[in-house]
Amino acid sequence: MTTSDRFPPRPGAIDAAPPDAMPSFAEVPAGELPSSARTPTRTPGFRLAVLPTTVGQYWHYLVAQGLLEKPRPELHAFPADHGTGLRATLSGTVALDEELSVLPVTGVTWRGAVAYCDWLTVRTGAHCRLPSAAEWSYAAAGPERLRWSLGDEFDRATYAPQASGPRPVGATPANAFGLRDMTGNVFEWCDDELTTPTGDGLGSRVIKGGAYTVRNPESFENAAVFTADELTTVPYIGFRVLLTHPARARRSA
Repeated sequence: MTTSDRFPPRPGAIDAAPPDAMPSFAEVPAGELPSSARTPTRTPGFRLAVLPTTVGQYWHYLVAQGLLEKPRPELHAFPADHGTGLRATLSGTVALDEELSVLPVTGVTWRGAVAYCDWLTVRTGAHCRLPSAAEWSYAAAGPERLRWSLGDEFDRATYAPQASGPRPVGATPANAFGLRDMTGNVFEWCDDELTTPTGDGLGSRVIKGGAYTVRNPESFENAAVFTADELTTVPYIGFRVLLTHPARARRSA
């Protein structure tokens, strides 16, 4: 059973979200994806959200899906204290700290990120999903195949200033593909699953990009790979959405 089977978009709720609930997307052109195999895989191109999904965007999804009164622990778990933008109240509901709505949403499991993408798929008519680790790395590195999203020198002040929590999205300049915050602030969920040598899933997923919790420059590299249990809910993992071209989505439907 897939995540979308367990948590389908609530009928009649898709259009309840205002236009600003939608991410803005940048075009990532066709090219050769990085690969450990001898023959790299070529992508026909895709659209990737310019910014990580924000607290405000995820809040619109929670409202539309009726998830404020009945939070789903498989999808998200928010702290009771103020600071990450979404929090649990004493009654068990989800509350929004509106002044923090431009933070990247965190506390969302990998399954929750997938469910959000499924909701956007219904709303847009185009296939929305999490990027693979190779797609993420390709988009972050840009056409020059940079080591970090903005260059081959690690700029700590830009990527990893001292912080006790996430910064608002858009803190870093855009890379060559128009994508921001690909390096630092919060890790981002990717689709790839960690498997055994025989191909059995281990319930862990790839995260990319580095976060305010790490200091080693190598941890922020576009090629670096970390993993987390797909039910993890922590304040330093977020996600962004990949959208396939609508024409391709219609042909494959």
